Amino acid sequence: MGVCVAEYFGQRTDIDYPAITPINIPPKGQDGKVAWGGACPLCPFSSGNVCKKLKSGNEPVCSVRRADGTLWLNCSERLCSTKKDLPLNQHQANILLQVGRHIFSPNISPDDICVKREARLSVIEGTKYNADYIMTVRGGLSSFSGPDRLVVEMQGGGETTNTGDLTRHVQNWRVQGNTTNAFLRQETGASPLETNAWRRQQEQFIVKGNIAMKTWKGYGIAFCVGSLLYDYLMGKLASANLPDLHQYNWTLALITFKEDVSAPPQPGPIPLAVDDEKLLYTNYQTFVQALINQGEPSLSAFRGDFITLNNATIQVP
Repeated sequence: MGVCVAEYFGQRTDIDYPAITPINIPPKGQDGKVAWGGACPLCPFSSGNVCKKLKSGNEPVCSVRRADGTLWLNCSERLCSTKKDLPLNQHQANILLQVGRHIFSPNISPDDICVKREARLSVIEGTKYNADYIMTVRGGLSSFSGPDRLVVEMQGGGETTNTGDLTRHVQNWRVQGNTTNAFLRQETGASPLETNAWRRQQEQFIVKGNIAMKTWKGYGIAFCVGSLLYDYLMGKLASANLPDLHQYNWTLALITFKEDVSAPPQPGPIPLAVDDEKLLYTNYQTFVQALINQGEPSLSAFRGDFITLNNATIQVP
């Protein structure tokens, strides 16, 4: 199933007016870096940071849309990236407020949700890990049964297959003068790559959750994902029978973000909202064990035709 460009540099493509203005990307200099004459444009979603795609000379596609309408956030900054020395912008605060209301209380105010950004986490072998956020709430304000302090990780989507096809389409739109939104949102041969997105996150997810569990009894982890990544994970764990602990002592949450379609499309970015039908509150250890238990005995892999290092074939019973 192919995808089309859903957002170009923070502007949705599924409306025709105003027409989106292409950004001219300078050529790379002798040092291999893009030679921006002035300042590189700032990311529309991450406060104060330059657009990481433009900085690298890539087309600033923030998200793509499948033929069935589902969004796939294909930029790591799109959901809720930040830096600890910059103020939160409105987009970031809105995403974090939605997360906090699904962790602590549906009526909690922004003043009562507190976050620490890019907090350094310690591991035994010395590898450096940073939590996207540590989130907590002012004392006594949580009406849910989960942690009052937890790691919050943001992974809305990830890369696509056939990225070159997507890039060439955007370049054709940008450089050949056919700069209509309708042309930009035509379907391409690219598609979401959920498998790679999850594989890239598994180690950090497992390690950071374990750090939270070890630090203090009752701490936990929340993993904020897009709809396609949630569906992928639930498909992998369909037989795990994970306990629903929303009203009990949960230590792990999956919080899914989808496109907010409660209002007609307006120029600008696509609004995101928590999908109340795709939430998981369960036990961290049980979830990790379910991931480990996906493997089945594979006796045929360990017997049959082998070759020696001299390339002679032998049978191993």
